[in-house]
Amino acid sequence: MNEIALLFQDVFADLLRFEVQRQLAALGLAFGAWLVLKAQLKLEKRRWPREASWPWLALVKPLANETLLWLCLVAVSTWLVATTGVGDLARFLARFYGICLFSRFGLVVLRLYLPSKVVKATDLRVIRPLLALVGTLLFYAQFGDLEELWSTQVLHWGNDHLTFGALIVLIFGTYFVTAGAELPALAAAEVMRRAFELNGPSHRASALVIRYGLAAIGLVLILAYVGVNTTLLAAVGGGLSVGLGFGLKEVFSNFVSGIWLLLEGTVRPGDVLLLESGKGEDPCEVLELGMRATTLWRDRDNVELVVPNQTFFTQSMVTYSGLRDGRRRGQVLIGVAFRHPPETVIALLEATALTIPRVLHQPAPKGLLLRYDDSAITYAIRYWIENPMNGVGVASDVGIAVWNAFRREGIEIPFPQRVLHGAPSLPGSGDRQ
Repeated sequence: MNEIALLFQDVFADLLRFEVQRQLAALGLAFGAWLVLKAQLKLEKRRWPREASWPWLALVKPLANETLLWLCLVAVSTWLVATTGVGDLARFLARFYGICLFSRFGLVVLRLYLPSKVVKATDLRVIRPLLALVGTLLFYAQFGDLEELWSTQVLHWGNDHLTFGALIVLIFGTYFVTAGAELPALAAAEVMRRAFELNGPSHRASALVIRYGLAAIGLVLILAYVGVNTTLLAAVGGGLSVGLGFGLKEVFSNFVSGIWLLLEGTVRPGDVLLLESGKGEDPCEVLELGMRATTLWRDRDNVELVVPNQTFFTQSMVTYSGLRDGRRRGQVLIGVAFRHPPETVIALLEATALTIPRVLHQPAPKGLLLRYDDSAITYAIRYWIENPMNGVGVASDVGIAVWNAFRREGIEIPFPQRVLHGAPSLPGSGDRQ
């Protein structure tokens, strides 16, 4: 650690030299000039030609101010080299900021083909921290020996040691590999989707598999670079896999079930499922398929349910898939007195159902006589709705409309009838004197 402290002391001493201070002052003037030009030109608010005909121009326009700053840095570095002959630091900052600006334009292109949310998250969590780390190391290289710093030993145990470079790769490399695997996985999955014409579930499954594969390969390469024995790593990984297989059996079961659901495509985001609960069947919309659990939204109480993936393989569920036919058939049962003609009751039920706005006219509602009960004839009015999530609400509307129609037409909904007979008299059971 003392060696690293001495190396950084030498760098700080170089920063205090007159030539470096002059370049830093010139760069400060360039930054001030950029602020003035930015306020005067207002490039982000200015309407550009062809902006209406070129939609991608709206994505590039926020980078106009960054491009102006790069031009100011280039102008200052060129002026320093031309007048003083010393402008290495300014030239380095101009080149590095040009690379950063180029990455910003690359992200704009990615937003045209990949989900904007994923590209933005990768930019904030991976691209910017990575550029900051690389820029810091390259800035150090302008004044000190980066190779010497990289090979300096920082940790010792037994006959082994860990260098500064290996420590940086171990810490930051692990973070960048795990956090940055999503974007290249989505890009590879998009290429596979276009090449092999994969459907939506297969595309998402391939993206997840590629993401975890890239993360695993990256971690193995990092450990190999640090100096961990790969044979020992394989042996330890095999032992851990057996132990985790027994201890975390449910977690692995849900993980495999999630991959299988994505590949098979039986459950997709946007589908409506009917889940059994204490209050009957609850329609729930699938929000997201995860590797461990599936997130559902229940309209009845506006809550999100997290259901383990293996539930879909151990229980039967009714699925309304938006990719096939999202319509659902509803039904309302009602008992009618025996004295009313069935034809009249069925016609009234079908006409009443058509008065409900959310009931589809095609297929038309269908009234049926189901059975003869003790006190009434049980009828059913069956109808179709567009959104399965509206099943309970539409059934309530149909039931109210039927009750009002029966009351208006004088059709009786009878109460249950019971005939009670007295107990037979036993011989000699008369009144006692």
